[in-house]
Amino acid sequence: MREVLKRMTRPESVLTWVVVAVFVAAGAVLYLIAGDELLRDHLEGASSTISVAGSTTVLPLAEACAREFHKGQRDAVVTVAGGGTDAGIEELAAGKIDIAMASRKVGEGEMEGLGASFEEHPIALDGVAIVVSRPIFEAGVDELSRHQVSAIYSGDVASWKDLGGPDLEIVAVSRSHGSGTGEIFSERVATPGVSIYLDSGADVERYVARSDRAIGYIGLNLAFDDELGVIAYEGVVPSAASVRDGSYPLARTLYMYTLGEADPEEVAFLEFVTGEGGRSIAEDLGFVPISA
Repeated sequence: MREVLKRMTRPESVLTWVVVAVFVAAGAVLYLIAGDELLRDHLEGASSTISVAGSTTVLPLAEACAREFHKGQRDAVVTVAGGGTDAGIEELAAGKIDIAMASRKVGEGEMEGLGASFEEHPIALDGVAIVVSRPIFEAGVDELSRHQVSAIYSGDVASWKDLGGPDLEIVAVSRSHGSGTGEIFSERVATPGVSIYLDSGADVERYVARSDRAIGYIGLNLAFDDELGVIAYEGVVPSAASVRDGSYPLARTLYMYTLGEADPEEVAFLEFVTGEGGRSIAEDLGFVPISA
């Protein structure tokens, strides 16, 4: 993924990232992703706009799919924003966006609480990877159990020495409130009681990579950075194979949601995301495509 991002930011690239608005309600920046010429064509001739917002885990997949979707049609412009799973769901329920991205399942009770009925669209598989700073991994901490990770995040274990590592204080990093990834972690591992909360998986990735003693959790697509150590959790290393066959305990499905039945333009975009083109993009970005 890091190489994909580098290619997209080269000056000679025909793809550009154009900031078109600040989505204040979700606390996120809204992007319209397209080539310069294509962007002008869409703004002049598109009959509708499809607004997509929510999970920062799903964000890069949605952005990449929007770029490719634009190349194949000129009827609709797709805008994509982050903000987190909870923010996207709330915006969708309020009718402020057309499609919400979620890195966890939205339950019937949650919909009832929001006074809304969503249509669910599974788009890819993913795993929540437990990662540590590279020096910790190289010192021998390459596998942790659920009990050990829970003890770290509850504060019961404060030094890497207690887990077979160096005599360094553990710095545990968590996702901010409203994160679907954070909710998966809380449900399946432990409710964090830490002092460092970050807004996106990319923020967690950078923090852990730059530290000499940190631990965090991120989506599988961000995990395989040479500056990180990817932990075997409950004896299973997160990978496309272990996520696909369900053997990795923190495997999950990623979703897009619409408010009720999707309209034809939304259906077209969703079919692209879940079709051959979207599955290829998902695999390229480090997600696990859902079989056709």
